[in-house]
Amino acid sequence: MTSSIAGKKIVVVGGSRGLGLGMVEAWRRACVRRGHATQDSLAFESVPVVSVVPVDMTRAEPKHWVFVGGYGTTLETFAFEPISGALISTALTEGVAESPTFLALDARRMLLFAVSEKGGADSPEPGRVTSFRVDAATGKLERVNEVWAGGSNSVTVTLSHSGKYLLTTSSSTAEGRVAVIPVASDGTLSEPSDSQIAGKNAHGLVQSPNGEFVWVVCRGAELVAQYRLDEGTGKLAGLQVPSVSLPAPSGPRHIAAHPIHSVVYALCDWSGEIVTYGYGADGLLTNPKVLSAFPPGKEPKAVAGTMTAAEIEVSRDGKRVYASTRTPECQSIAVLDVDSTGQLRRAANEEARGLIKGPRHFIMSSDNRYLIVANQDNDTLLAFSVSETTGRLGSLGTNATPTRVKMPNALAFAALYGP
Repeated sequence: MTSSIAGKKIVVVGGSRGLGLGMVEAWRRACVRRGHATQDSLAFESVPVVSVVPVDMTRAEPKHWVFVGGYGTTLETFAFEPISGALISTALTEGVAESPTFLALDARRMLLFAVSEKGGADSPEPGRVTSFRVDAATGKLERVNEVWAGGSNSVTVTLSHSGKYLLTTSSSTAEGRVAVIPVASDGTLSEPSDSQIAGKNAHGLVQSPNGEFVWVVCRGAELVAQYRLDEGTGKLAGLQVPSVSLPAPSGPRHIAAHPIHSVVYALCDWSGEIVTYGYGADGLLTNPKVLSAFPPGKEPKAVAGTMTAAEIEVSRDGKRVYASTRTPECQSIAVLDVDSTGQLRRAANEEARGLIKGPRHFIMSSDNRYLIVANQDNDTLLAFSVSETTGRLGSLGTNATPTRVKMPNALAFAALYGP
């Protein structure tokens, strides 16, 4: 069998004079465990010995770190043990700009970025964004620098696909903004290269898979703002149609893009609905389709200011969408199947025997195998396994893990190899 694993060509041979099927099976399991392949993507057969290309199988397993932010001035690091699901607090980073409530990770350069709300939606105080280096061996954070996040009440940060910029939103009631912040190779941040008014209470944003477009959901303005990003200059330009409106009250909060289909999903906080949009070569969102993230009989009545849903994420393989619901009647992670055109079908609402409490944020591992939930209502974390075949959540451990971060609502998940 010939297989490409992390860019290396590996020839595996069996037969009476070869490696033997038992050893090959052990190798396959190691590849799956380390996230280099899925269980079904590696097959083998017994063949005579021809040649063997040596591969270093002694490289240590990655260390899994979960970084947690919330209200206060601290970030907490947890070591995650995939087999047991144990989350062990290993470090506390203090003196962070007030309320680091959203995080972004650059695993390649081992950098973490945090935006800080500082004062709330009606405060004129500038939001901040801070860069940290991550010690892959210990999970400890070392502050690099801090700059203006491009607005007030900064609530979302993501790394551009090129790694050259951070994209942020600031959810001010007066002028919700989207900003572009240059990132140097060592993680040093510069002041914003662009900051534009997107709409009242701008909240979530997403970049298209090809990097050309950026869409910003504005909860107070009930719209999705549409931009083109120039990676050369770090500037945003509004599209020919600057925005698309949603019916009030919807409260679009967060947005995610499908990795294969030309589709994005906007999760609405007031209505608890997911709006699926298509887009073409011009980046304009069209043809909205609406589906509730809630099970039948538990759909909330849409009321402006009443929060019902929070985070949305697409699995890396594009097979499923996950969304968090947070009403008293249904605190869950919704699991939605994606069809061949990118449209959604709700498959389940996972409530974890009532252990999910105020799931303002969750994060999936890059291999789609684990999902961590931040319980804002009781300051705990929950770890789940994710079924490769159904996408359903499985319990990893029986109890929630307490955090020292007040009202945890920001997570980043990293599998890092040390030096």
